[in-house]
Amino acid sequence: MATFLVGYTIIFVIVFLLAFVMLVGHGIIFRNNLIVRRIFGQPLMVYSVRRVISGLISVLLAVSATYMLIRLQDTFTLCKAAISNWDKLDPSIQSIRCDQVLEELGISGSVIEQLLTYYYRILPFPKTLCSTELSYVLGEAGLEVTIISRNCRNFVIDLGKIYFIDSYVGQYVIDVIFKSKMPHSFRIGAIAVALELALGYPLGVYMAKHHDGWIDRIGKGYIISIDAIPGVAYYYIWMTILCFGFGLPIMYKEADFMSWLPAILTMAFTGMAGIALWVRRYMLNEFNADYVKFARAKGMSENRIMWIHILRNAMVPLVRSIPAAILGALLGSFYIEKIYSIPGLGGFLIQANNPPQDYFAIQGIVVISALISIISYVAGDIVTAMVDPRISFSKE
Repeated sequence: MATFLVGYTIIFVIVFLLAFVMLVGHGIIFRNNLIVRRIFGQPLMVYSVRRVISGLISVLLAVSATYMLIRLQDTFTLCKAAISNWDKLDPSIQSIRCDQVLEELGISGSVIEQLLTYYYRILPFPKTLCSTELSYVLGEAGLEVTIISRNCRNFVIDLGKIYFIDSYVGQYVIDVIFKSKMPHSFRIGAIAVALELALGYPLGVYMAKHHDGWIDRIGKGYIISIDAIPGVAYYYIWMTILCFGFGLPIMYKEADFMSWLPAILTMAFTGMAGIALWVRRYMLNEFNADYVKFARAKGMSENRIMWIHILRNAMVPLVRSIPAAILGALLGSFYIEKIYSIPGLGGFLIQANNPPQDYFAIQGIVVISALISIISYVAGDIVTAMVDPRISFSKE
């Protein structure tokens, strides 16, 4: 009871705060209270709340799309695949078992009932869901049903159970994603993102500062080669260099950090090229700006102009991509995980998509991916609005 009370209280506070900020920001309430408007009516806060609300609407659309994916499946085929001894069951038992599976999956009843059940399970409201294991015996007195076990669990978000991936049958999708798969993807991806940012920005600055020099030419050649070579082939090239050339382990092992390095370096060396390219391009565009000419006329040193003025303005368009890169690390990369045998989320999606497709695992990955993508875009918009002085929130 305490869990539900705390959960719904938090949800109520968040919804109330979002609504309050929007009402204050648009001058509907507390129009003449300067203190309240100064705290809750800040243009950046109103802008951020508006972006969060639009993101939530996008999540609902993604949820509806994945619901339709499940709803369009043939229930008979679904039941037959989900129940291991289907062909050995009496038709009456088949019907009961099928109804039980569909009810457990939330796709029983009318279309409206199914949609509401789907929203209830997928949206972040505290809830208790139970699954019952039954035994069926067809005797002289008719069909006898016995309850073997009844398991209940508290959820915030329920993404259903896995039915068709042999190694995970019966496990909750949310457990497999967050406990088994996402940690592997994130630990590799997060380190790779940090490394590509640490390498990409200085490289782009140096290429811009010494454009048409030999470092700039080598950097441009490297960037062009990445664009020209298919991604999968490029990953295998780096795998050959790192594993066969430098002797790094080719198989990922959670307890061995050295086995993480090939995947991390492959991702980092790929990502830093794009960052360096855009940093160089934006900085070269700023070199001939009026404020740079004015700073030179005042006698300011080239290094000060480069680091204080040009780089600061050139980084504004790139700041937006940083939250997306960090949060995108949660989702992993199928090709990288496949090459280095990393049991992450990218490979799990392929497992779920292999026949017979586990649509509930797929829907879980889609919903989590949509949520992470929307959060990253909203965060990117907010960060851009904070660092870019050219963005105005006023209507004038």
